Amino acid sequence: MLSRKALALASLCTIVCAQASSADEAFKSSKFLTYPVDSQKSYIGSSVMMAGVIAARNAPQQARCIDDWSAKNSSASYPTVVEAMRRFPDHHPTGVIIAVLQKACGSFDYVRK
Repeated sequence: MLSRKALALASLCTIVCAQASSADEAFKSSKFLTYPVDSQKSYIGSSVMMAGVIAARNAPQQARCIDDWSAKNSSASYPTVVEAMRRFPDHHPTGVIIAVLQKACGSFDYVRK
């Protein structure tokens, strides 16, 4: 099981690594939506896969839900995520992806046993 510290570090690394070229300019969904569709699909797919890996270590039923959701949405380039990014253009793309996955498959708030 991943510790909260490891999850926080992974989240921080994702945000830092995905920053725009300017250090003071946050990476936003509005910028993400200017990327080619193939690049968007790859980014979303990687994020969904990582969420599935985290879920598999904590909630196997949620991991199956994420896998099923991905299988249904990947061929159409994740339209639910793209639409959510259009509605929330000032949010970080990874945050939007996680919000969409939580709505579909449940919270990523895991209780340590």
